[in-house]
Amino acid sequence: MKMNQKLKNIIVVIPGDDVTSHIPAEKKYKLGIGLEQHTNDNGKNVTILATMAGRLLQHRDTWFVWTNSKRYQPKSEDRVVGIVQDRMGTMGGGDVYRVDIGGPHTCSLSSLAFEGATKRNKPQFSAGTLVYARVISEGDVTDPVLSCTLGPKDQGIPRKDWMTEEAAYGELKGGTLQKIPLGLSRELLSPQSVVLEELSKLPFEVAIGTNGYLWIHAARSEYTILIRNAILNSQVLTAEQIRGMVRGLVKNVKENLQHDDDDDEDSNMEE
Repeated sequence: MKMNQKLKNIIVVIPGDDVTSHIPAEKKYKLGIGLEQHTNDNGKNVTILATMAGRLLQHRDTWFVWTNSKRYQPKSEDRVVGIVQDRMGTMGGGDVYRVDIGGPHTCSLSSLAFEGATKRNKPQFSAGTLVYARVISEGDVTDPVLSCTLGPKDQGIPRKDWMTEEAAYGELKGGTLQKIPLGLSRELLSPQSVVLEELSKLPFEVAIGTNGYLWIHAARSEYTILIRNAILNSQVLTAEQIRGMVRGLVKNVKENLQHDDDDDEDSNMEE
């Protein structure tokens, strides 16, 4: 979802706040979740009130309140980071694993639901393994179902065999897992994420789950800490503040790493 990045300041609202002045009256607009319109004086005066707490945001011509839900509810085609709990059994020649995605119920994931997987050539997981997957069934009657194959919303992404370790979905090896607010995870998945754009100058891998899990893999622990802190700090900053914050963190970390490298060279020369 592409959000409006032109708001100079983050606008936080609570139920009952009058947000009329923030929404341009001269342009056509729609009201989404968290906003309610009231008309007074025979329809001449319009007042727009917030009905829930969160950030006031705009998506195209729709204004809405963006809030952080505490519990994730799986929805079809959501991209999620899951933790394998155990092997449930077999089905259709494949192993079926129970995966925790932080929702009300655990999910099932078949070892055949991977690009290029066959009955003879399929991945095997142990408890604690991290996987990046998409939800293919919300589980109205049964538990939700996951898949690590490309879906209808993945057009343009190259199809890679699971064994190449270059597939869009699959096992996440190494790295660090961080729990983040659901609202922040949705912002990071936006193509216009300012913090990820600034961080892209660093060498690292990241997997963002709509379920509020963030996986970071970098060559150096200093970069992992930097990336995690930058992402968490970005929640309360404007676009320009985010850019300045990331550039400052990157500069400090690189200077410290260079200083450490120089100290190591001096020590080696003395030996």
